Amino acid sequence: MIDPDTTLHLTRAHESTAANTFRLVSDPPVFVRGEGPWLITADGTRYLDLVCGSATTSLGHAHPAHMAALQEALATGILHTGTRLPSPFRAALYDHLQAILPPGLTRIQLLNSGAEAVEAAIKAAQYATGRSRLVAFDGGYHGRTLGALSLTSGPRIRAPFHLLEGNVDILPYPGTMVSADQALAAAQALFAARAATGDLPALVLIEAVQAVSGLIPAPPAFLAGLADLCRRHDIPLALDEIWNGIGRTGLWFGFDHAAISPDLVIMGKALSGGLPLSVVAAGERFLGQWPAGMHTSTFQGNPLACAMAVATLETIGADGLLANVRDVIAPVLAAALQPLRSQHGVGDVRIAGAQAAIAFCDSAGQPDPHRAAALQRALLDQHILAYGGGRSGECVMIVPPLIIGKQPLSDALDMLISGVAASG
Repeated sequence: MIDPDTTLHLTRAHESTAANTFRLVSDPPVFVRGEGPWLITADGTRYLDLVCGSATTSLGHAHPAHMAALQEALATGILHTGTRLPSPFRAALYDHLQAILPPGLTRIQLLNSGAEAVEAAIKAAQYATGRSRLVAFDGGYHGRTLGALSLTSGPRIRAPFHLLEGNVDILPYPGTMVSADQALAAAQALFAARAATGDLPALVLIEAVQAVSGLIPAPPAFLAGLADLCRRHDIPLALDEIWNGIGRTGLWFGFDHAAISPDLVIMGKALSGGLPLSVVAAGERFLGQWPAGMHTSTFQGNPLACAMAVATLETIGADGLLANVRDVIAPVLAAALQPLRSQHGVGDVRIAGAQAAIAFCDSAGQPDPHRAAALQRALLDQHILAYGGGRSGECVMIVPPLIIGKQPLSDALDMLISGVAASG
């Protein structure tokens, strides 16, 4: 294995500058081993991982179920066959997904990344409806490929590129600036206007909780109202559950809190514990009608990734991890972090299941990304990994694995609280 210094040297010399490796600090730690909620360097220093690989490693590192699943798949000697041949591991994943999806979403398209799954959902909806127009929401994050980026907010990441903006309408998302009633009224007005001109959308795409933007949840009543509007206008509704799905909010999906049944559900990240895998789930109308080969890619449905995904779903169910989110992680986060609302420069504290965001603002009430980054660096010095988020980078986010116990999480939050006080 390459030593840490050489790892940093080669990465700095050859990695694309688009990567985030050196965004926070010039010499980030190099980890050589993972164990539960911990990442460990070559000299044995342990860091508590409250980032989870951007919400992917929800069972922590080296979970026995994941390791056993990988060993079973590796033992076959078949690392990939493409999608022209069936795979027992792929079939098992289809079966397990049916147990957690809303009724009627019986067709599955497997892919490699969240952005690729968003692209597939766009294509499936356009193919099924014959329409081209798309609707997304202000503050949403759906990926960086051109189609997904066209539905993603953020002038900095959008401005340099030629997107599908002529076919995209962006609606207000309920939250800090717009009420649920105002957001729903805006959707109603847009749909009515598009219906009058015969130019209804092929797809409406939304997150039940805007994660990258700093954990902004859509009220359940808004999601229910939006689903009803979409049904009345025959507009397909897709829920982007790439970040929040597979238990992050304490239920299998973020939209489960609103008791709605979308037309398409997009998954990724935590599903396969760190291996490339994403999913679009839908009914016959969207994924049971288009011709073979209409959407495919070389590595989709890789058996190792599918085996990991099955192990993830089985473990979350068997080990009661949804209840751990609701009964342990979320209450610990709330008890520790909600009092920070009274701290100078803390604009808001938001908690959604096993995740929390602390939003910082300056003396003028504007987002303060510098204080957020400083706190991340201070926590790194204390051997705690925290995530940066928010529309302007003003949030420090805590994204622990679903397996984490009360004590290590409480200890880390004590350090975070001390860091907030020191930085204010």
